[in-house]
Amino acid sequence: MKRCYLLIALLFLGAVCSQLEAKACIGCSAKLPDNANFCAACMTPQPKSVIVSAPSKKTVDYREQVMQLFSFVDEFEAYFHDLKYLNVLGKMPEVKTQFNNATGFYRQLEPNLPEELRILARVYAAKYQLFEGMTGVMKNLRIDSGFRAAIVKSSMLVLALYNQVIDQFRNTRPFGASELERLKAQLANIPKRTQKYPITAKYLKLGDEKVPTGNQVMVLEISGNRAQVMLMGPSMDNNPVEGLVSLRDLAKRTTWKKENIEYYKR
Repeated sequence: MKRCYLLIALLFLGAVCSQLEAKACIGCSAKLPDNANFCAACMTPQPKSVIVSAPSKKTVDYREQVMQLFSFVDEFEAYFHDLKYLNVLGKMPEVKTQFNNATGFYRQLEPNLPEELRILARVYAAKYQLFEGMTGVMKNLRIDSGFRAAIVKSSMLVLALYNQVIDQFRNTRPFGASELERLKAQLANIPKRTQKYPITAKYLKLGDEKVPTGNQVMVLEISGNRAQVMLMGPSMDNNPVEGLVSLRDLAKRTTWKKENIEYYKR
């Protein structure tokens, strides 16, 4: 008996489904095949069946994914600007774990990324490596405090230049071929812009101090025909040794060349 009821139910369900799928004439309501263009009974033309396509998948915003993936690097940078070095040292192990996790996830994204987003990821990796170096300097108590301050200041300049690259990704816009080449050139210029120059003359005067030969200096910025120069070495107090030097003296007394001024224009 149960089988009989089940069979009847299946037959009834099939009949209902066939009725739901049947096409009715708009003129006389006669049942028509789904692909009928007109009614054979009343000859009324029938509207064509409308095929509803499935909604397309939302385009993946890989730029936003990469920015979010490494956002903790930008957040960690705030501790350096606030000069909260104890917080920097305490936070670094957590940031290291976050970076390792982010790197693993990034490797899954990388095959799908355009070239400019792979460049963005490399910039974030460079920032993280710079943070590692800075925290290592902060922990090294044997480094002269003035020298340590100079290393931190020079590193912050490098960070600022990296951030100029990252800022170009804040807005959603595609990178054309010329913009991509400019981006690569800007990134390649950073190590040139921040390189160190040995003093080759007997001394180089920075402010009131004569820095002897063999020491290294960094050119922080150039204004007109003078440069703001910082000693990358020990000092008499907790501050780095800095001073304005004419470009003529800088080229004469160090390995800096006049054509290097192009590095500071980009």
